[in-house]
Amino acid sequence: MSLSSLIAEYLDFTIPSYITRDSASINVPKPARNNVIYTITGVRRCGKTYAMYQLMDKLIADGVPRDRLFHFSFDDERIMPFSDHTLSDLLDTYYRMVPQAVDGCYLLFDEIQEAPYWTHFIRRVAEQHNVTILLTGSSSKLLSSDIPTNLRGRSLSREMWPLSFAEYCQFHGISTQDVAGEYPAAVRRPLQNAFDDYLNVGGFPAVQTMTVLDRMRMLQGYADEIVIKDVLERFGTASLRVATRFSRNALRSTGLKFSVNAQIKTLRSMQVPVSGNKLYDLLDDFEDAHLLFKVGDFTFSIKDNPKASRKVYAVDPGLSLAVAPANHLDLGQRLETAVFVELKRRYGGNRSNAIASYSASNCPEVDFVVGDDATGEPYQLIQVAVETGIDATTVDDFGTAQLTDKFRSEIGNLSAAMANTGMDHGTLISINEEGTVTVTSGTIDVVPAWRWFLTKP
Repeated sequence: MSLSSLIAEYLDFTIPSYITRDSASINVPKPARNNVIYTITGVRRCGKTYAMYQLMDKLIADGVPRDRLFHFSFDDERIMPFSDHTLSDLLDTYYRMVPQAVDGCYLLFDEIQEAPYWTHFIRRVAEQHNVTILLTGSSSKLLSSDIPTNLRGRSLSREMWPLSFAEYCQFHGISTQDVAGEYPAAVRRPLQNAFDDYLNVGGFPAVQTMTVLDRMRMLQGYADEIVIKDVLERFGTASLRVATRFSRNALRSTGLKFSVNAQIKTLRSMQVPVSGNKLYDLLDDFEDAHLLFKVGDFTFSIKDNPKASRKVYAVDPGLSLAVAPANHLDLGQRLETAVFVELKRRYGGNRSNAIASYSASNCPEVDFVVGDDATGEPYQLIQVAVETGIDATTVDDFGTAQLTDKFRSEIGNLSAAMANTGMDHGTLISINEEGTVTVTSGTIDVVPAWRWFLTKP
């Protein structure tokens, strides 16, 4: 197929229907020379391409002619194999077909990393043409950490995630409307049920209406696709057998401490040859691909030990459930995973924010502390528990015999962390419990998870 025929097909492309997502809303300037280049990164299948469609619809509604929106996907096999001049030839052909586009157009390129010399091309076009550029692509080659180097500080990156709980409710037509900050019973009950489902289904858009078996198979396929295309093809750090097994073990450990040394021993005991250093590298590669994330202890030290055991979190609770053996992944792990991903949505875009766990001699663990990475100052403490029993609303002494071990552990640790950090407030996220506990170091709000996820930070 000729370039002109292919371009004509894309210009006549009908934007598919979709559910508008607030997290996918992007504001871009009018075409001009030296505009900032916009990029959307994130895990595969989370909706990056549909964010591009959403922007196209917005621009058309604002009066931009359809032929000034040049959307093109570079994983289209009809343009392959790529030559050194494919990108230039494509744009030149578009300008010949739509001459008025030279005065200003929007270039919306999907999977552009497949083409050679794409960063040089994009930088030149941004500098010399009246354009606004939006790029989306696989996190394997369009990593947010790579972009500033490749595009010399000319880009702004947006990180996308699977559906939040609010978006999940929107997708399934479940009302999240509150009345003066409170939820009537007719709204609250469906939300409680929906959150239980959310921890099972997760937030990948394409699996939302599938049967359980089909959803599990699809999510398992996602996990394997990420390992193959976004890790092995990019980094080549391990064999497919090792990488797949290692990724499954890590995803099943979501919300738990994950020891690479233990994995090395397990794999070697199964006669699987593996290098320890490669497994540490592989764990970093999984994080680059947004498959899972490592979380260490909050510390004031600038030194970091990359080989220390850390907790790991999958990018989505439904994904981790899909790769786990039946009844292996408990509700607490999925709840904690969902909370972590929501914290990444809220604070991960600001690189000065650190999301870590907290521990001290008088506090075995608080699940999350959010703080300023530059100053080392924490400003939010969050504990996650399926339930605590809420044995008391005021506690002066956690040694009191009437308190259950679970309450003493969850609330007591949070209270100790508050005292250690000088913070007078903490949050405990539960499945359905709600209330306030006053402790000597301040106040702890016990919040049902569905409500916390719907609360704007």
